[in-house]
Amino acid sequence: MKTNIRILLLLLLSIPLVATYAQDTKAMFQTANSYYQNKQYDEAEKLYLMILKKDKNNANAYYNLGNTYFHLQQYSNAVLYYERAKKLHPDSKQIQHNIDLTNNKLFSKMEFSKEFFVTKKIKGLAHTQSSNTWSIYFLTTLWLAVVLLSFHFLKSKPLAFKSGALLFVLALLFSYFTYITYQSEHRNDFAIVMTANTYLLKSPVASSDTTNAVKAGTKIKIIDTDKNWCKIQLPNDKTGWIAAANIELI
Repeated sequence: MKTNIRILLLLLLSIPLVATYAQDTKAMFQTANSYYQNKQYDEAEKLYLMILKKDKNNANAYYNLGNTYFHLQQYSNAVLYYERAKKLHPDSKQIQHNIDLTNNKLFSKMEFSKEFFVTKKIKGLAHTQSSNTWSIYFLTTLWLAVVLLSFHFLKSKPLAFKSGALLFVLALLFSYFTYITYQSEHRNDFAIVMTANTYLLKSPVASSDTTNAVKAGTKIKIIDTDKNWCKIQLPNDKTGWIAAANIELI
């Protein structure tokens, strides 16, 4: 009984500390925004970074820091923080717009994967919504499909059967979308190349032959690691090794 009372007292005492912490973070965020609005980008950068040290899930701070780096013309950093914001808010069209805008600053022309057109379109459609949204669509259509098919078997209604079958197929598609978006949102194998004059190597050795130059700001997929090296896949599906020190995980 005494132990329970002590735990309760500790919890009660911690509430003011949590409230003070939240207020301090909010005040710091407002100050950072003021610096940003007054075009004091260096000061804004420092405060946003301090906020993110305290709160790694602050999507607004990631996004505003991306904007700050964009104005500082540090486009690789801008892409990195926009991508981190997008990881927390995958549905945001504004974040995606800013990523595209920054990529236009970084790359005059990017060579992307020559993936089958239909597959690429389907994956592109999937990433227009978050896994949570697709899961709601999936459960709703599946429930409606079950209701309509059950109605058909009870009342022999062909239209109910056709509608239920169509909704069931749609539910399967939504379940696929839920799966691939969930995998994308929760994986830690994407990164941004941060160093200029970075080269893709054939093997994880500094003296290895190079295959391609990789521009700073490129979003890459990590497919293997070896000590201080990462095997990566570029947007055009080319693979090779790069020093881990040259990249930042999203």
